[in-house]
Amino acid sequence: MSARVPLEGSRSRVSAELTASSDPDQSARIEATILVRRRPESGAPARVDGILRGQAPALSREEAAASLGADPADVERVTAFAAAEGLTIIETKLARRSVRIAGTVPQMEAAFGVRLRLCKAGGREYICYEGTLSIPAELEGIIVAVLGLDQRPVARR
Repeated sequence: MSARVPLEGSRSRVSAELTASSDPDQSARIEATILVRRRPESGAPARVDGILRGQAPALSREEAAASLGADPADVERVTAFAAAEGLTIIETKLARRSVRIAGTVPQMEAAFGVRLRLCKAGGREYICYEGTLSIPAELEGIIVAVLGLDQRPVARR
């Protein structure tokens, strides 16, 4: 088994109104999105700054996807990790820098090193996780976030 590292900023924030109620159905299918870093050394940040200052022409959709999107090699490494964990790859989008995955509760727990729980907040029940997400060390800096394992709403009306 390869070494694992915590995913920066992924510790679940438990609020006062949230209570863990039980374990979720172990056969439940969970979907999540893995966000991948921008293509390294694309020069995109400097170009975007120039555009915002009015000193560079706007990017076409194709240019934006190529320079602001994910490196195909990074996405391939992430999909290989997900497949090795038994997760299903639903969709990959280089321009969005995302890999959508699905798997059972035990598969997601094993892939990301957390415990999924059913939690109650505001009279409703949601999937959330305990602990800090972890990823294989070789994907450190490539995976920037995993979204969907904490299904609590993030905005209030």
